[in-house]
Amino acid sequence: MHGWGTSRRLKTGLIIALLVLHGVWAPRPAAGKTDRLVIAVAPLGWDTNFSWLQSRSGMLDKRPALEYLIGIDRMTGAYIPELAEKWVMAPDGQSWTLMLRQGVKFHETWGEFTAQDVRHSIFLIAQPESVQTDSGLWRTLMGVDKTDTTIEDVQKKIAQMVEIVNDYEIIIRTKIVAPELIDTLSANNDLVMESKKRWDAGGKELYNKKVVGTGPFEFVERKVGSYVLYKRVEKHWSKTPEFKELEFRWVQEGVTRLATLLAGEAHISDIDRSLQKDAIAKGMKIVPSRQIAVSNEWLFGGMYFVTPDKLDTKQPFVDKRVRQAMNMAINRKAIADSILGGKAAPMLITRYEPTIDALLWPGIWDATWEQRFQELYGYNPQKAKALLKEAGYDKGFDFTVYLYTLPGMPEILDIGQALALDWEAIGLRPKLTEVDFPRVREQYRTKSMHGNVWSLRGNPNALNLLRIFNKAKDSTVYAYEHPYIEAHFEALNKVVDVAERARLLREIGEHKFTEFADMPMFWLHAEAGVNPKAVAEYIFPGSITGFYTHLEYVKLVQ
Repeated sequence: MHGWGTSRRLKTGLIIALLVLHGVWAPRPAAGKTDRLVIAVAPLGWDTNFSWLQSRSGMLDKRPALEYLIGIDRMTGAYIPELAEKWVMAPDGQSWTLMLRQGVKFHETWGEFTAQDVRHSIFLIAQPESVQTDSGLWRTLMGVDKTDTTIEDVQKKIAQMVEIVNDYEIIIRTKIVAPELIDTLSANNDLVMESKKRWDAGGKELYNKKVVGTGPFEFVERKVGSYVLYKRVEKHWSKTPEFKELEFRWVQEGVTRLATLLAGEAHISDIDRSLQKDAIAKGMKIVPSRQIAVSNEWLFGGMYFVTPDKLDTKQPFVDKRVRQAMNMAINRKAIADSILGGKAAPMLITRYEPTIDALLWPGIWDATWEQRFQELYGYNPQKAKALLKEAGYDKGFDFTVYLYTLPGMPEILDIGQALALDWEAIGLRPKLTEVDFPRVREQYRTKSMHGNVWSLRGNPNALNLLRIFNKAKDSTVYAYEHPYIEAHFEALNKVVDVAERARLLREIGEHKFTEFADMPMFWLHAEAGVNPKAVAEYIFPGSITGFYTHLEYVKLVQ
């Protein structure tokens, strides 16, 4: 529900935007080259300096200071050397040897990056209190289980699994077969490199004060609820930015973000696609990502078919016919055209993307999914009503729809409202509830998302998504779990062959497709609103969740 405070902020933002659009509030005159690049984004829900106490989205404001073992090419999205210069997998798929870059310094006085910092960073993401998106995966990889309840327990396990050959060579062993570990180690995911010396000097208390890494920007300050400020690192090993400072500024409403961009208060901004025409008309530029980057899916709460004590069989969503009915009630084309400006491509199975996934697993995609989608998921309110009647819900039922914003997908609120109208049209009674995303995350992380519908967005990678969404243990989201998927995970943990892994992933996809596990919606390119009076060029892959990455390469107007 919209609170009075939310409505007041929305009206204020709208007034400001209208003033700018009609020329009452004029943009700042150009004053030469920009010294501080300002990026306006919606609040993430986590205003913290801890990399392990948030979701992957929450890394957006820390990435400028932190680096990864394997980077992502800003042009192609390909894996490239970052803090690791070389990597090779053992034939059994359970061991990776990495050669590290020499001479890289941490910010402040924390010395050189070495293999000790790699082992320490794996400990940070796998430690008992970590809730980072890939924390469960790293615990599985390292053999950390529920009996390892202390920091010392986890450190001991990781010391056994991560062998330090010397300061610049490290061997990472895994309990399961993991030929896709290259992606898990990359900037697409969560394992950032942080200083062991700094941890030894002050532990969590010292980490709380600031973000310290090896990246091209050094942390200056965080004002909770307002901004995060960085300064550039002079003569950085990789790329020294053109501008002296970088600021992430938290701006809640889309109209206000547009206003700050038009007024010259920000130089790059997340702009709702419905507002992009206004931005372009006033001289702004919309820069798309190089890769298909952003998914949007909506999820059914309570699908815990492998966890009986968490499964509420009285919930309507447990019935497959209800899930199909709610899918068939959705007018996807109307939503894509009216809210997303017609720029969206259909997503047939949540986070399965035929082009990108095929690069890792040739054979994962079943071409018949495209032919069958219209029959099983296509917009058909009459069929949806018939399915509800067959399931015993011809009089409808109540459920909650959670609404919030996420980076790269500011339209979640509008899409949720449109979905509610479609579901009301078949007799259901959705209740729209605006909430901070961390509250929603805590519910699905603890398997308490009963009777609720919620949305996520992220990058394409079928296996990574399945481990996060569809695994009954050591996961994060717990959206839909099923014995069939669990059995396939067991097989995936033991097989190296690419074709066999593709077959297993394709069969999981088929199961999700025919069981209506969730509500796949759209694929989009990430898009950044840019003020061309300040920014001459911004190139980013978009495949990294949060998508404002590679900021050190931004070229400014002279």
